[in-house]
Amino acid sequence: MFEIGNSLREARERQGRTFADLERKTEIRTRYLKALEEEQFSLLPAPAYMRGFLRVYADELGLDGQLYVDEFNSRFTVSEAAVSVSQRRERRTPVQTRHSRRIATSAVVISLALIIGVSFLLFAAFTSKSPKADVVNLHPQTTNQEVTRLKITAVRGDVSVDARTGRQNGALIYGGMLIKGHHLSLNSSTIWIRVTAIQNVSWTLAGGTPATAGNRVGPATVLFTPNGPKFLTK
Repeated sequence: MFEIGNSLREARERQGRTFADLERKTEIRTRYLKALEEEQFSLLPAPAYMRGFLRVYADELGLDGQLYVDEFNSRFTVSEAAVSVSQRRERRTPVQTRHSRRIATSAVVISLALIIGVSFLLFAAFTSKSPKADVVNLHPQTTNQEVTRLKITAVRGDVSVDARTGRQNGALIYGGMLIKGHHLSLNSSTIWIRVTAIQNVSWTLAGGTPATAGNRVGPATVLFTPNGPKFLTK
């Protein structure tokens, strides 16, 4: 067992990295990076995104991202077990009167409704900026342009994806975290893509043709056209 936040902070300070640089490289907002270092996990989105952010941030600092995810999972599981034990102890308390039980039940129902409502609003706000994986994203095409059809699959781990039409400042097609085992299908005449960990993804063009990334690792920028991929400099 080790301290997740202190370990990340020490690695960042030892390398002289700034949050601005790390936000640009990982495409994770600074406030989330700081929350990871301070272990304020309640400030982060849903657990699936927390694990993705933790893995990407640790990998970018040259650490073992999977080790940090495993440590987070072990703490999260312990927390759930503690809640379960607490609930069982509560069931052993003396029997309350009917009136007091009705009041307690009503308070629990109201609290649960409020929690569910707030969680739904937070999740909706976050996912509005990060579209779900496995969704086909279509960009309007003109009739005289050949279409590039691309499928991206996260095969070795989570990866942050920024996909745009034509160039870096083109219209956004997809922006967010692609979870391991999920995929995206993107259509446009030309597709500009930046990923935080190219070794974690596989690319397939129309007709099932694979697009190899060779031995490349870490952040990468790729331009896809109907003629195939072109790997750009960082």
